Amino acid sequence: MRAEIERIAGPFNGAAGGVAWDGARVLFSIVGESRVMSFDPATGEVAQFRRFTNRVNGIAVGPAGEVYGAQEGSRRVIEFVADGSSRPTQSRLRGKFHNFPTDLTVDGKGRIWFADPYNPVRATGPQIFPPLDHASVLRASREKAYGIFLPWFLTRVTHDTTAPRAVLLSPDERTLYVAEGEGGGPRRCELRAYPIADNGEVGDYRVLHTFTSTGGKADRGVEGMCLDRDGNIVACAGWARGGPGPLIYVFAPSGAVIETLAFPAEMPARCAFGEKGLACLYLTCGQGNLYRVKNFRQGIERNAG
Repeated sequence: MRAEIERIAGPFNGAAGGVAWDGARVLFSIVGESRVMSFDPATGEVAQFRRFTNRVNGIAVGPAGEVYGAQEGSRRVIEFVADGSSRPTQSRLRGKFHNFPTDLTVDGKGRIWFADPYNPVRATGPQIFPPLDHASVLRASREKAYGIFLPWFLTRVTHDTTAPRAVLLSPDERTLYVAEGEGGGPRRCELRAYPIADNGEVGDYRVLHTFTSTGGKADRGVEGMCLDRDGNIVACAGWARGGPGPLIYVFAPSGAVIETLAFPAEMPARCAFGEKGLACLYLTCGQGNLYRVKNFRQGIERNAG
């Protein structure tokens, strides 16, 4: 059957960002409005999940159903608590505040891997803490002792990135996929694969795909990723300013392009599978909309996310 793309929510005031399936609803962020919304596919209802989120972008769901957000406006990763409050994880790397987390994923151990690039939009409040001298993928972890979680701590994962935009783990969590490069920047955007060692460190990356330029205008590269049930990478990429335009890519783990699907709106942002059997793909975009793709592919069951 032919894939069907439909707009199911929006437009909202500002760009839409992260999207995640919590087992019952699709959660998606409206970055400019500082809100996280929900969509119930059973009823079609669009409701407010959280407000005053201070520019939460990426959203991820952990193995126990925890919901995390990349809060660009406060330069931290937070957990949305069931009582309506939120709590921070860890914002300091070796005593210094990290940059602006934008996208994140959670592994089976509950560790949060997140892209931490620079951001031209300042954080709220006094500009006391300068950004780090690097833009990397970071990992937030915490140990458990006597049945109680100890405080979160941060580890720097990549040492060769300059503008990480999106992160994803392979089904066996032995490979970290990173979308590197900022659309319109001086360097070409890449999709990279880093092998993950037993100790959590990553090895030398392989470039799976390079986004080239046409007519002197740079392609935008990948902004968000998720996995289909075969372990392929489904990615939101592209824009009208250069390259082949807004597309949904399907990459094999080798980097081969298996399939592309034209996206009807500018600047597709994040993506996640949802609904029964993870049979539908949900996407956000820079125009503040939530889209659903039917008859396309099916997501992989890995944890609650």
